[in-house]
Amino acid sequence: MPTDSSLYGIRRPKAEASKKDVTSPGTLAFATHLSSLIAKESANASSQSRRGRARPSRKKDDIFSVHNKGALKRAAADISSDNPNVSQVHKQSGDIGFVDEATLHRSKRRMAEKAKLYAELKKGEYLAASSDEEDDDSLGRPLSAVRRAEKNSLVDFDRKWAEEEVRKSRYDSGESDHESEKEPLVEYEDEFGRTRQGTRGEAAEAERLRRSRAAERSEQESIASSRNPNLPMGSRPSRPANLIHGSIIQSAAFDPDANVAAQMSRLAERRDRTPTPPPETHYDAEGEVRNRGTGFYAFSKDEEARKQEMEELMQARDDTVKGRSQAATRKEARQKAKADRLKKIEELRGKRRAEEFMKGLGSLEGLGGPSALESKAEER
Repeated sequence: MPTDSSLYGIRRPKAEASKKDVTSPGTLAFATHLSSLIAKESANASSQSRRGRARPSRKKDDIFSVHNKGALKRAAADISSDNPNVSQVHKQSGDIGFVDEATLHRSKRRMAEKAKLYAELKKGEYLAASSDEEDDDSLGRPLSAVRRAEKNSLVDFDRKWAEEEVRKSRYDSGESDHESEKEPLVEYEDEFGRTRQGTRGEAAEAERLRRSRAAERSEQESIASSRNPNLPMGSRPSRPANLIHGSIIQSAAFDPDANVAAQMSRLAERRDRTPTPPPETHYDAEGEVRNRGTGFYAFSKDEEARKQEMEELMQARDDTVKGRSQAATRKEARQKAKADRLKKIEELRGKRRAEEFMKGLGSLEGLGGPSALESKAEER
């Protein structure tokens, strides 16, 4: 059997001869296309998995990065003169284009209606509405719409009218000031009672204000008195009649009248007199409910009885002190007599001891005594 045949007689291909070229152009193109498909599938899968909830970025913000993008561009647009929001730009028909006659007529009619409505609102003709009014006004619009427009208006026409009147009066007064620069000055009294200098017009205005204030005050007083007659005539005090105007020497301070002098002397007497001592007050035993000690003594409330009780107590104290001193004197005498007697007893005891000692010596001499003892000692 040949050596290159297999077990079943099938010839085995040789390895070197049967190798294919794997680097052919078709194989490379297929591998590239397959890798691109795999990358696209993986990207779609990752995007679908991240679709649930946005994760916060872990990257820290850079302090040098621009946080508000486009801010510089918008600021430049605001500063530029081409921006219509910064400055008002008036355009003509050549800028906005052609406008037909119907549109122009309609705009003029609407402006006329608005001007008429503004004048009516300024005059206050639509402040209230009655039930017998017609449903439509002269312009063909319902009155409810007019009243709603007045209610929603942002202009206070009454205040605007008042401001215009004040401005006109100021303008007129300014013109009159130039004309009346050489008017003479007069003295007048203002609403606060002060003497001022000014023109005749200012004096008339001050007089008018003073009269109006007086009328208001009298009206308030009448209303208050009608509501409660017990109240005073007015909360504001009346003006005193003896006011001092200008420089004046008040001689009353140096030369007072009789009443003021008497009052000052009375005050000086009260100042210079000796102070009055306070009344004597004593302890009241009945003012408290409590137990007292053994040595407590309740004095009488009567001054004479209290004085007598105090004298008796002082006498008892003197007797006690005298008795104690006498007892101490007697005690000292007894102590001295006792000491003298003890001294005599000691002296007698010493004498008896001396006699007994001498008797003892005599008995020793009879028995030989000290002389016998001395002879025995010499013999030895």
